[in-house]
Amino acid sequence: MTRRVVVFDLGMVLSSPDGLYEELGSILGVTPQQVLDAFWLDRHAYDEGMSDQEFWSRTLGHLGVGPLTEDLLAALVSADVHGWDDPRPGARAILADLKAAGVETAVLSNAPTTFALAAPEFDWYDQIGTWFFSGTLGVAKPDQGIYAAVESRLAAAFGELWFIDDKQVNVDAANERGWHAHLWVDDDDTRAWLVAEGFLTA
Repeated sequence: MTRRVVVFDLGMVLSSPDGLYEELGSILGVTPQQVLDAFWLDRHAYDEGMSDQEFWSRTLGHLGVGPLTEDLLAALVSADVHGWDDPRPGARAILADLKAAGVETAVLSNAPTTFALAAPEFDWYDQIGTWFFSGTLGVAKPDQGIYAAVESRLAAAFGELWFIDDKQVNVDAANERGWHAHLWVDDDDTRAWLVAEGFLTA
């Protein structure tokens, strides 16, 4: 039987950052919109391995807030991780159904090393077979190197991997490599695609 692995992005595909920017804004004394405007400016570098200290120092600099104390850093890192660690009910149901069907799964997330350290404490950690975080790999989507790293660690051929991501550029990069990649829309669309691909029944 041909091996088939379903690989999920984390942010948006499985979980949504409900309340994250409000929480960070409360910690920093700025508006959620100000947080949103600053949060993503250096995020790709953070996802590729930049330290927590450097990322949040830069983010506070963009906001004109400071200084970055140890306690403040810990609060920001905790809020960031917990903003993404709880999948939506629909996504949880999909993961449970895939596990019940015996489908091999993985997560491939552009996320800092902090997330890799925290993931084993997620209450749904065992719903996923293998976890990949760009921060620990030192390379982030859509760089082809991260897809190659997944193939190598899973000992899987590119044609054995089905991938769901919310960013078209990441989907395109995976498709170019030979993965079966799908652009995330919502949980219902994800389920419908998995049904169409033969992983789940309608």
